[in-house]
Amino acid sequence: MAGLAMGQVTTTYGTSGSYTFTVPAGVTSVTVECWGGGGKGATRTSNGPGAGGGGGAYARSVLPVIPGNNYTVTVGAGGNPVLSADGGDSWFGSNTTILAKGGGSVATNSNTPGAGGSAASCIGDVSFSGGAGSAGGTGGFLGLENWGGGGGSSAGIASIGNDGGALGAAGTAPAGGGDGGAGYGPGLFGQGNGDPGNAPGGGGGGSYRRNSGTRLGGAGADGQVSITYVIPPPINDNCGSAISLGIGASGSCPSGAISGSTLNSTADGSFSCDGVGTNNGVWY
Repeated sequence: MAGLAMGQVTTTYGTSGSYTFTVPAGVTSVTVECWGGGGKGATRTSNGPGAGGGGGAYARSVLPVIPGNNYTVTVGAGGNPVLSADGGDSWFGSNTTILAKGGGSVATNSNTPGAGGSAASCIGDVSFSGGAGSAGGTGGFLGLENWGGGGGSSAGIASIGNDGGALGAAGTAPAGGGDGGAGYGPGLFGQGNGDPGNAPGGGGGGSYRRNSGTRLGGAGADGQVSITYVIPPPINDNCGSAISLGIGASGSCPSGAISGSTLNSTADGSFSCDGVGTNNGVWY
């Protein structure tokens, strides 16, 4: 953002935590987009498949703000493979102003897929649900292949997220969302960990344990908050009033120009003064 004087700017927070957003001078409205954190896939400490976690929801609102004021931004954390919490909610201002719901995590040794963050639990002008995870299983070649469930994608900016697929395939995100993580496998006589979800808010893939060790589910991805606003153009205070000249006329340059310069008109009605043009005979 350094050096920008005017135009559209987007400030994005993509790591879980709490932040402070200070409204720039002249800005009175912002468009806020939030994605909830993704849920984790199942960790297995006993034999069998683990399901994938759900993706975070999306919410968007246009909100009035006050220049110079501070607003709290909270980015929801993705689900942790060794903990039980769902993906965290993301919000701006307060959790009653705009909020995107996090995806559901899968309990240890469970093959019940995590639900996507629900649009019904979001707050915003527009909201979409995240995709659900899928279940793991055993089958395939001679019934000897093992896999964990795929993680659901987060919602996109214009549509719901996609569910995890068969054989541990990850949910593929629509535009703006984050893909889910793939489940382990499929692998012959295999076992292993699930893959983490992708930002923003993808659900983690599930693991599979065949006979030994702890097999970790994939972590859910952190959510995201993006704030878009327009910085108004600067006020030119070098000229007290407009100067209008007729075609072919000339006169002194306005205040702020180099001393001794001359403002000259041409047949097409344009003017120049030290390389600075004007429009239709008016100095701005």
